[in-house]
Amino acid sequence: MKKAKFAGPFAAVFLSLATILPVPVFGQQFYGTITGTVTDPSGAVVPNANVKVTNIDTNVTVALRTNSAGVYVANNLIVGTYRVEAEASGFKKSVADKIVLQVGATPKVDLALAVGQSAEVVDVTAANTALLQTQQTDLGQTMDASTLANLPIEGGGVGANGRSPYNVRVSGSRPRTDDNVLDGAAVTGVVFGGPAVTPSVEAIQEFRIEQNSMSAEYGKAGGLIVIQVSKSGTNHFHGSGYEYNRNENWDARDFFADPTLRKNPYNYNDFGGSIGGPIVKGKLFFFSDVERILNHGATVNHGVTVPDAAFRSGDLGALCTGNGGSFDAAGNCTGGTGQQIVDPNTGNAIPFNNIANNTCPGCAAPSAASANFLAFWPTGGTPVGIGTNVMTINPAYHNTDTLVNPRLDLNISQSDHVFGAFHYDYYNAFYNSTITGPAGVGIGRGRQYASTVGWTHTISTTMLNEFRFGVSHHLGDRMPSGVGFTSPT
Repeated sequence: MKKAKFAGPFAAVFLSLATILPVPVFGQQFYGTITGTVTDPSGAVVPNANVKVTNIDTNVTVALRTNSAGVYVANNLIVGTYRVEAEASGFKKSVADKIVLQVGATPKVDLALAVGQSAEVVDVTAANTALLQTQQTDLGQTMDASTLANLPIEGGGVGANGRSPYNVRVSGSRPRTDDNVLDGAAVTGVVFGGPAVTPSVEAIQEFRIEQNSMSAEYGKAGGLIVIQVSKSGTNHFHGSGYEYNRNENWDARDFFADPTLRKNPYNYNDFGGSIGGPIVKGKLFFFSDVERILNHGATVNHGVTVPDAAFRSGDLGALCTGNGGSFDAAGNCTGGTGQQIVDPNTGNAIPFNNIANNTCPGCAAPSAASANFLAFWPTGGTPVGIGTNVMTINPAYHNTDTLVNPRLDLNISQSDHVFGAFHYDYYNAFYNSTITGPAGVGIGRGRQYASTVGWTHTISTTMLNEFRFGVSHHLGDRMPSGVGFTSPT
């Protein structure tokens, strides 16, 4: 058995010292920021106005005041949908609703106050607000949970190329030079360059791909950054159930396939469910997803060359007669380009190139191991050359995958947010080679996980402390086909 261990563990500790880091901080990786200016009807700024930024899903509110320039900054916000309210003495309350905050985004939501009583409210929808990304120069694209849920993604993961990072090239970079960030912690495998773990699509709130002009925090990436943020619970219970199926009955036939033969067997089932909600409303939330993937079928392997019946029995005479030669009375090949088989130990010619009937003096007896090995080799096919037949085989495979993705969020206070997320994947793969029988079955299995905890303490609109710790691990075992041939006989 061959065992391979990949990248484990990685530890990423992000400590942002309140005395030196201005806003925005690590919101680029995991959180977002909403900022804007509050003005009066004449366009003059309103200092010391009261501003509240509320997560509509969890009802968690951040209370702020505008500075002397009328600017407010609500940083360290988890991705979601928000409502922004501003009010000041002598003015009506102004509300901007349904502000969608994406991972790493800093939308600018300006609010204009109208003269009136504070009990009066002026509603502004998100469509009428200027959601400008004034503090970002990076190029990328963000996809939310709704978009991901409706994509027919086969493979159980999101990213530049699902679970296969090996052929991804962006902006002229080399493969395996990308970086993967999950819940604010690096999860890139040091051996194969892809993510050490790929969570279920149902467990992802948003993911973002950045491909150019990244900020300095992504300095170790060669060309592409894949940022994923897992789902958290809300103030209301919510869940989902899903099933994705693909099979040969719904697939088109391969253009080069023989139309007289049946299509390759194929059945892919991806099913699971999720649930999330409050443990303590407004304070403690949970979310968890479980997914199971069953994938089995067979692949077509055209042009497999196997020995014909004569060669299997040890009669290699065709190497002589098939090349224009002939055997004399002693069994020696003469004429044409015929080949004479000799014993490698003595150099003596083997009469008639027949190893099974080898009678040359001092020649070794045929190996019993070779005869036993040939018993596992396929027979039949169409003759295509000297001593060989060509045939098509359909080696089968059976893969299973189990994913679990729990997460907890705790809002200790308006200034403190703590979370913990765990992503686990256990897989098995069984596949066949050209060799028939049990010895032709290869087995691959492994487990991978990533765990992240974070604590963010907001000191003021311009200072915060952030702690992030992440561990990821990928262990894979593989038993190759043919491992059953352990005996020389």
